Amino acid sequence: MREADIVVIGGGPTGLIAAGTAAERGKDVVLYESKDQIGVHEHCAGLLSIDGLEQLQLSHLPSEIVQNAQVKGTKIFSPSGQSLSVSKKKPTALVVNRAKFNQFLYQEALDKGVSVETSSRIIGIHRETNSIVLNMGKKAPSQGIKCNITILAEGRFPRLNKQVNLPVPSRKSIVFSSMYIMKNLRDIDPEFVEVYQDQKYAPGFFAWIIPLNDRSAKVGLASYTVPASDFLNSFIKNHPIAKKKLENAVIDKRMSGAIPLGSYIRKTYADNVLVVGDAAGQTKPTTGGGVIFGGIAAQIAGKVASDAVTAEKYNSQYLSQYQKLWKKELKQNLKVMKLIRSYINSLSTRDLDRLFILLNKPRIRNKISESGDIDNQKTIVFNLLMNLNLWPILLSTGLKFLLKNKEKKK
Repeated sequence: MREADIVVIGGGPTGLIAAGTAAERGKDVVLYESKDQIGVHEHCAGLLSIDGLEQLQLSHLPSEIVQNAQVKGTKIFSPSGQSLSVSKKKPTALVVNRAKFNQFLYQEALDKGVSVETSSRIIGIHRETNSIVLNMGKKAPSQGIKCNITILAEGRFPRLNKQVNLPVPSRKSIVFSSMYIMKNLRDIDPEFVEVYQDQKYAPGFFAWIIPLNDRSAKVGLASYTVPASDFLNSFIKNHPIAKKKLENAVIDKRMSGAIPLGSYIRKTYADNVLVVGDAAGQTKPTTGGGVIFGGIAAQIAGKVASDAVTAEKYNSQYLSQYQKLWKKELKQNLKVMKLIRSYINSLSTRDLDRLFILLNKPRIRNKISESGDIDNQKTIVFNLLMNLNLWPILLSTGLKFLLKNKEKKK
């Protein structure tokens, strides 16, 4: 049976980052990916904050990966067409080709010494003495691998968490996305992402137009109700604002995915095991983004795992520091983002329009632009709560929100 210090299961961004982090610290790391290739499929829009990429030491992305480096702000539309524009003086996000981005992370992992095995599905995981044994799929029933630490990075529908008595993200909180890359659009500003907050077209989430240039964009939405593609087609044809931009557009590529919005699972470690990324619920409930937060947790997981190998300490007591460290970085924002998502989804069209009108007042809008941060949303929320002009609507809608939640729990 093959042996390694650390095994990572899953070849998405979080798995590749965790594996690379551990390997560059001198550990023998093997990564298993069930698909036959890494970096083929695009499951998300690829809008990544520049600050977040810098935190992950990924600000050096090659030009062929970056599809738009001009994004400075967001235009948000309410159901009735009220709009709110927030922006910075310089670009704050990159639009990347997610397939090429994953390929870049894959090559970085290889360069750091990670051994990658594709077309390799792990179907079983169990603990033997002080090690973890991983069993391969039907194509290789006699093969397996033994390691000191395994990092589970299976994505939004993890299969192995439960085999080591760890929770999985709630299926009830998953939204399903559909997205097209479209050409021949009009009235598109490459500096602004457009967000359409309308439960009619995207129940439970929102629709988006992410510009690649002034004539093409990634157009998509996510919804609790399936199929999401039906909602997307309706949005393109019927939304009073979006349809004017999209009526002559043509679809160049179609893609789909699923996003867990329920926030993090209760426990992300066990003896010899760590869980990262979507499999741990480390996804932003407001936007569905998982690369930056998952990447931060993956770096921490790679460091803790390599330290554990050095210290020869693989028990849950030692590995619990992983959860303490990633929660120190992410917990507050994840909790605030979950509250924001639930609150927005609870608002009626009328209340949402009222909120947009208040947020659009110059003083408040400027405050949002100054302190707004796609990865640090708790700061702007706390700042807005200090504005007395918002208190009447926040109190009235907040009370409705609390009563609805109370009823759900019953």
